[in-house]
Amino acid sequence: MDGKKTQNADEELLGELSRTAAMGMEAMELVIPKSSDDALRGKLERQEESYRRLSERARALMEQKGLRPKAGSPLQKAMLWGSVQMTTLADTSASHLAELTINGTTMGIVSLTKILHDLPDADGRARSLAEEFLSAQQRTVEELKSFL
Repeated sequence: MDGKKTQNADEELLGELSRTAAMGMEAMELVIPKSSDDALRGKLERQEESYRRLSERARALMEQKGLRPKAGSPLQKAMLWGSVQMTTLADTSASHLAELTINGTTMGIVSLTKILHDLPDADGRARSLAEEFLSAQQRTVEELKSFL
């Protein structure tokens, strides 16, 4: 396998992991305060912590490889903020917040699955971290379904 090709694939995959985790943390920071359901709040807090740990692991792996994570787009952050504010203006029920979180988590699953398929040259550690993240996100979706 070509080292440069692997390095580029690792950079793309780890970058996507880092961006997905960052967006997830930001989304949880916006949604958690809106939840009055203790069980849902606890689940969302655990999900936020999961994103934080993943982000740290992705950044550490990037540093080991001499890669630098790219900052998230301020426009994406603003769009996320606006979307959460608008969709929770009239409804902050546990069911609605769970639905929003499931939708956002599913978007991250789709994005990461696509990039995994597009980057067969990514090394084992980057792929393993991405697959671990996907499994955790799929479990989260299943757990959140009980709040619908």
